[in-house]
Amino acid sequence: MDVLLATTVLGLAVYFLFRIARAFWPRRSGSRGLPGISSRLRCPLCGERLNNAELEALRQGRRKCSHMAECPYQRSRWLN
Repeated sequence: MDVLLATTVLGLAVYFLFRIARAFWPRRSGSRGLPGISSRLRCPLCGERLNNAELEALRQGRRKCSHMAECPYQRSRWLN
């Protein structure tokens, strides 16, 4: 029983140390790219580049698109 408890505690300690070390490990930049560019999407209609905050504003109705009815990100005014 003592061996099982010791291995469990040791496993949890190694797991938490691994999680802490992963926070400081440098991320690969190949798939992520630059932070400002990779998080931007281009609107298929107007061609405007939108970041995540701007997309959320469109979806929540706090921002308007020039192609309101056709914009895939614009919230429908009939929903709420």
